[in-house]
Formats: sequence, structure tokens, C-alpha cells
Amino acid sequence: MKVTCDSNILKKGFHLVESVISSSNLKPILQNVKITAYDNRLELSTTDLEVSITYHINPLNISVPGTIVCPEHKISSVVKEWKNNTIDLIENERVCEITGKDGYFKILCATPEDFPHIPNFIDEDFIEIDSQVFAEMIKKTMFIALADKTKTASSGIFFDIDGNQAKMVTNDGRRLAEIKRKINNSKEQTKSCVIPIKSASQILKILVEGEESVKVKIDEKRILIRTENVTLSSQLIDGSYPNYEKVIPSDLNKTSVLNRAEFISAVRKGAIMTVEDYKLLCFKFFNNMLEIKCLTPDVGEARLSMEIEYTDEELEIGFNPDYILDFLRVVEDNQVQFDLKDKGTAGIFRIGNQYQYMLMPLKLREIKK
Repeated sequence: MKVTCDSNILKKGFHLVESVISSSNLKPILQNVKITAYDNRLELSTTDLEVSITYHINPLNISVPGTIVCPEHKISSVVKEWKNNTIDLIENERVCEITGKDGYFKILCATPEDFPHIPNFIDEDFIEIDSQVFAEMIKKTMFIALADKTKTASSGIFFDIDGNQAKMVTNDGRRLAEIKRKINNSKEQTKSCVIPIKSASQILKILVEGEESVKVKIDEKRILIRTENVTLSSQLIDGSYPNYEKVIPSDLNKTSVLNRAEFISAVRKGAIMTVEDYKLLCFKFFNNMLEIKCLTPDVGEARLSMEIEYTDEELEIGFNPDYILDFLRVVEDNQVQFDLKDKGTAGIFRIGNQYQYMLMPLKLREIKK
């Protein structure tokens, strides 16, 4: 193999594909990157057997096509330090030679046949989704799974496509986020799967390239994502997602509307008086006002108030402030709606009619003084 590439484009490719590689992986072959040159196209591929990423590059010139498998850390470190605009990669008897004005490097390679198979994206039966919409759906749900230390089956993201509507859901037993968006599903496919959180994080990384749309294909055990320059393949979490809809209360009869910026500030201030094993704030809703209280033994006390829209009967209810802040960080709207019933029923934050965040309450007996 002999290839001449734009070094800046090659740096970008290595930066993306190296995110899959784990230094703790015990299989040496998985510390490598597979570089394939064919038909005026160069591919960089990495995998940890669960997630695979291939970055597609149009090289300046392919003199000799071929495939090499190199230690990713070594070759990417060389490429990232390269100052010249062009770089040559030459393979000769399982040795990768890197040449140019910046210098000369020789890196010993592995046998290409030992590298795991990377699934290909076949252009059929895919669903096209706006890239920004897809990224938004992941961001507004994945934060729950990221914080789930139990790593149960429900810690992934439930992704459901039904006709022209896509839905993502995450929950950890204490809170739940659900977002719905319209998509272009001309074949009206019906698909659903549970995406591992690691894979969702990798999908976000390939969506930052600013492309208008992304192709999505869901198989029985795998999801494949295709952008103009990147193909990602991920295994799915086995099993059915829990029937989350039955735990969402439908009889919430108290509604408040809060200024998001003011609410964030008040919750942050109240959370100062909490400790790691005592994450509890009391929220008192009454007469267009919200009072936030915190009394933590051996630490101190906080009392704050803010004006809100609320005309229903008085209600005191307890929540973990971290869980509220997690939600407020991923929304950008100036106002949020918070629907409640009583101190023992979950509350629901709503942004329009397509995004909701359900939060289970905490008992207040310890701080009511």
C-alpha cells in the first residue's frame, strides 16, 4: 500500500476513531487501527467488538491499494505531530513507513486477517433523520443513563420509530425522560431498540460534523449510523425495554410555570446546603410563589423564594436538586412547565408537548421544621 493524504484530514480521522479504543482492553488486536486504501478511498477503522467506527477519506493519491493494521496510539501520535500539509503512508511486509518533510517513521504492523470484521452499511431499508434532531434527542435523554451507576438493562436509550415519529426514552427508576420528534420515514418502517449509552455517546461525536441528515438502519442485534464521512456500528442491548408508560401519572392537577434561569439559580443555591448522602430540597408552591428550603443536620440551612405562575392549592414536595439541575442543563427554553399532584406522586417537567421529564419525589419528614 502507498497513499498520499492531506495530514489535517488524516488527523481528524484518527481523532474520531481513537475514541472507541479502550486502554484496558485485554485483546492486543483491539488496540490497532485498520487502514484500507482502494478505489481512491481511504478508510480508518477501529472496534472494541461492541462499537465500530470507520472514517472515510478521499486521499490525494493512492499509488498502491492495500490494507495495514497498525498500533493506533503510535501512528496517530505521529500524524498529530506532523507539520507538513501532506503525509505518505507506505506498507511493506507488515511494516508501515510514514514519510514526508517532517521526517521518517517505521511502525511494525499486525496481520490484517487477525483484525475483527467491521459491519458495512448497506444502502437499503434505512431511515433518514435530521442530524440536529437526532443529536437533540440523544442529549435530552442520555444524561439519565450516564448517571445510572447500576448499569441495568434500562440504562440504555430506548429508540422507537413508528411511521413519521421517532421517540427516545431513558429511565433509572427515579426519573424518566421522553422526547418525540417528527422524521422523514418514507417507507413507514416500524423499528425499536435499546442503544447502549457508550454507543449513544459515540453517535453524538459523529453528528458534530454539521451534516443535514444521517442514515439510520436498525437490525435485530445492531444499529448502524451513516454520515457522509463516518459509519458507526453498535451492538444493541438484549431484551425488551420496560413498559415505562404505565408509571407516568396522567392525573396531575397542579401546574406551575417557572423562569428557567431563575429556577436554576435558586436550586443551585439551595443545593449548597446538601451533602452527598442527603440530597434533598423542599419545594413549597403557593400563591404564585415558590419557596425552596434545605435543612441539613451538621451543615446548615437555606431558604430561598422566587415568583412563578401558580394558582392551585398549596403544596410541599421534596426532590433531589441534582436531578432537577440535570434536566435544566439540557433545555434552552426560557420557561418550563412543572405539573404536580401531591407530595407522594411524581412530578413532570414539560417543554411543549414533545419533551417530558418525570421525577419521583422524596419524603420530607426529616426537613419539616
